[in-house]
Amino acid sequence: MYYQNFRAMIIAVRQYTGQKVDVIGYSMGSPLARKAILGGQCVDTREILGAPLTELVDTFLSVAGANYGSVLCILPVPVGTCNKKNGLHCDSEFLQDINNQHRYEGSHVFSIFSTADEKIGFRSCGRPVSPIRGGTGFVKRDGLNHDQLMDTTHPLQRNFILYHSPKAPKSHRNVN
Repeated sequence: MYYQNFRAMIIAVRQYTGQKVDVIGYSMGSPLARKAILGGQCVDTREILGAPLTELVDTFLSVAGANYGSVLCILPVPVGTCNKKNGLHCDSEFLQDINNQHRYEGSHVFSIFSTADEKIGFRSCGRPVSPIRGGTGFVKRDGLNHDQLMDTTHPLQRNFILYHSPKAPKSHRNVN
């Protein structure tokens, strides 16, 4: 997979800026970014990624993230995106690996998700698929589809990254 590339980018940004890094994972990119930060061994290739990068990440934000699978993968397909080894079936080894530990994604962990997400869904295998358990917080937007969730929540995403809150402090809000 691309975990080593994700990890190299996080490390390079940290080295260049001297600051902790903010990571936003969209859709299927959210669980992939989480694995890159977690490190350890890959469930499919057995590649050793290295130690967790938790200390390098300030805020991890999942937007429409398939963190616990996708409703489209309720029936496991032996190959491709929905397989039970490294796919998005809710019981895949990959998802079990990234979800057996908590709070490794960064100092602040947030999720933005919707009850009307038609691509990853809202629930699969009896549990919500998007909010990261043990996270700092989340925002649920009712009625937004997958693309709307990613495209219309930029102010919310910005607030989570800059202020670790869904709302900017009063001193930073525009007053009209």
